[in-house]
Amino acid sequence: MAETETIGSSNAGVLKSVGWGVMALLALLVFSMAGRYLTLDPEVYFPKQRAVYLANTAGLLTHVVGSMLALAIGPFQFLPKIVTSRYLRLHRWLGRTYLMGVLFGGLGGLYMAFLAYGGFPAQLGFELLAVAWLFSGLMAYQRIRSREFQSHREWMVRNYALTFAAVTLRLWQVVFQLAEVEFAAAYITVAWLSWVPNLIVAEWIVNRIRLNSDRAATV
Repeated sequence: MAETETIGSSNAGVLKSVGWGVMALLALLVFSMAGRYLTLDPEVYFPKQRAVYLANTAGLLTHVVGSMLALAIGPFQFLPKIVTSRYLRLHRWLGRTYLMGVLFGGLGGLYMAFLAYGGFPAQLGFELLAVAWLFSGLMAYQRIRSREFQSHREWMVRNYALTFAAVTLRLWQVVFQLAEVEFAAAYITVAWLSWVPNLIVAEWIVNRIRLNSDRAATV
């Protein structure tokens, strides 16, 4: 029985490592791709939104820089070793930088959401994403200030799931493009599909964290 539990624990560890690796790889890939927006080269923006982006460069760059920062830092904050005493100072400074990225990325994103292509349905989807991103970041900050470590971790899971919308948005765009879905319809759908499923997965992870914590407490 003990041997079976050991094997199960080992397999779970491998799956977690693979999952983290895929998450980090995709995040860094989108991070590198997003850098092209900082050039303000009109050719990098899709034609239907080019004029809006060029007329609102302050909001656009605030969103892009903040989002890139949060996207790249986030995966490394979930490494188990980084919360140990040896790396705790690094974890704290990365956490502060991450939340600053969320703050600026969220505020810039909220501003740009009102100008999003696709009309009200797309705009509402991106507006709610920005609000949820900012709110979950605030809750994570408040919890760590109150030294509620478990709750802080849960809110950070939710928050990075919303940060990761930058990745899932592009993945869904590829899926809809391959399926030859009309661009306007695809864009409106992606405004919601990029983050709502992410939150559902985040809640599943949070429940798993709570279950494991309860089990550890009873041992």
